[in-house]
Amino acid sequence: MKLAVIGAGSTYTPELVSGLMRERERIAIDQLVLHDVNDGRLAVVGGMAERMLARQGFAGQLTLAADLDLALDGADAVLLQIRVGGQAARLHDETTPALCGCIGQETTGAGGLAKAMRTVPVVLEIAQRAR
Repeated sequence: MKLAVIGAGSTYTPELVSGLMRERERIAIDQLVLHDVNDGRLAVVGGMAERMLARQGFAGQLTLAADLDLALDGADAVLLQIRVGGQAARLHDETTPALCGCIGQETTGAGGLAKAMRTVPVVLEIAQRAR
């Protein structure tokens, strides 16, 4: 199975890779593609993933892809872990509503709505390209 991870520059990716290796008897991945729009983060996290996979004896192929279409091409499954707007957008989402007396954070309330307004169009575009 080819698994494409979009947003793989995330600090959550090493934990994901670890979990995939623990479950490799049940989830037979022979090609893992890590994609991110930030080349620097992809290089750092991808390098760590490469070392983790080698230590676990992963016999499949790991690809680091800056090109979204390359990452999606032929993927049997696509996992998204994106944060559109990065940490700056998260900070804005979590602080601006509080200035107006609204409670919530990046997934609920006004901040969650702002995140959704940025994220949903990007997710739909990725889904269209994957299809």
